[in-house]
Amino acid sequence: MSIALADASVTVNNDPVAIVPNSVAFTEGKGEQNMRAASAGGGSVEQIYSNNVETNFSMVKFSLHNTIQKIEDARDWKSNRNQNSVTITGKTPDGKTITRTFNQAAILNDYEINLGSDTDFEIEFKSSPAV
Repeated sequence: MSIALADASVTVNNDPVAIVPNSVAFTEGKGEQNMRAASAGGGSVEQIYSNNVETNFSMVKFSLHNTIQKIEDARDWKSNRNQNSVTITGKTPDGKTITRTFNQAAILNDYEINLGSDTDFEIEFKSSPAV
């Protein structure tokens, strides 16, 4: 039986961050690949496969509740430029874990903060490939 990872923990710069449940998502940073066709004549095609190294960055994102402290945390992370480190850990009830660390992480977008009694806001980091 498999158990879904649903209770992730997040740390940013070694500080635990309380997140909105079910809001963590990430990419491994393996980048995208391209496949092109080369005509080999007579109707046959040869594959030309390549790595697009321009896309070899990881992404990690999660949502935060709109408290003053969380808004200030996001502001600090943005000010740190690409000097943040984000670690996410997922653990199943039977003790199996998955951990990914995103180094040289930066918030590149101008994140939007929603104000309201039942709102949150999303933070997205880009980083070196996850380890």
